[in-house]
Amino acid sequence: MSEPIDIKTKKILPQIKVAKFEKSLVLDSLEQNILSHWETWGKFQQAWTNTAYKTFKDLEKYLVMIYLIRNYWQNLSDKFNYLSMDGFYDNTNVTIDKINLIQISNELNIPKETIRRKVNELQKSKVLYREGKSITFDKKGIDFQKPKETIDLLSSFIEKKSRMMAGNEWFGESWPKEKIKEFIKKYFTIIWLRFFKLQIPFLTRHRDCFGDLETWVVWGNIAVSHQYNLSKNNEEELIKDKSVDPISLKNYYSSVVSVKMKRGINASSISDISTIPRATVIRKLNWLVKQGCIVKNKDLEYTMTSKGKMNSKIASNFLVNQNYVAEFLTDIFDLMKNSNFKL
Repeated sequence: MSEPIDIKTKKILPQIKVAKFEKSLVLDSLEQNILSHWETWGKFQQAWTNTAYKTFKDLEKYLVMIYLIRNYWQNLSDKFNYLSMDGFYDNTNVTIDKINLIQISNELNIPKETIRRKVNELQKSKVLYREGKSITFDKKGIDFQKPKETIDLLSSFIEKKSRMMAGNEWFGESWPKEKIKEFIKKYFTIIWLRFFKLQIPFLTRHRDCFGDLETWVVWGNIAVSHQYNLSKNNEEELIKDKSVDPISLKNYYSSVVSVKMKRGINASSISDISTIPRATVIRKLNWLVKQGCIVKNKDLEYTMTSKGKMNSKIASNFLVNQNYVAEFLTDIFDLMKNSNFKL
């Protein structure tokens, strides 16, 4: 973790040697509470991607934009600097120098020409403008991606993980949501840089698996429904039989897929939740059915199936994602509890 800077004096703040959280401890805590944790994570990601799609109507375009903004914040961090949320969004413009489309293409695994097209579309929408190898976001462009709803969503998510880990000797007390939100706003570019470092690879992995992010979102709405039913069914089974085998990281995804569903979710509901047009949702559902990872019942409702050839890759992604989430939370809790960044 870089040494903190006092943004007013530009001086490095004195470091205090403190114990840091071990990612393994955070990961263990998540596994011990895997049902409630992953249901919370699923709902958070669903809400976040729905908000992004509602704003951009194109998740690849959103992915390119947050990649560019992430690079700007990384440059701040490399210079031992940061901005509060108000400080960043008070800027009249933000310029990212030396943009390399090939580098963006390689990191996001999106063809160079697609990257170029998305940048041109953002320029046409007056979200940014390009001069040579530099890209500038003006005031409209900066405000366009202001995470008004996501700040609240992320604060709530971190609070729930904080309460989950509270009581452990290595963790200490939990933080309330409003305190977390205040901390995020004060050290905005530091926290959001880490958030994007979590989310950009997360989106990229799913895009590689599902072909495009809209298909992943459609599938994700079905998965969230399964997650909810798994948690509910498991509680009922534990009440009836306390000897029920616990759900772990390794068997979680297979448990989600195979949970008994009384009802599925239909195309109209997915469209309403995600704001993706119904015709597009139906097209994505048909593709997922052909891949064998979902099935349609006589009521035109969709559920997951364990027979699809994609399931092994999705399950593998799940385990990778779990490690990324643990790493993100470890870093955030270190900043909140063990660093010189104070409220």
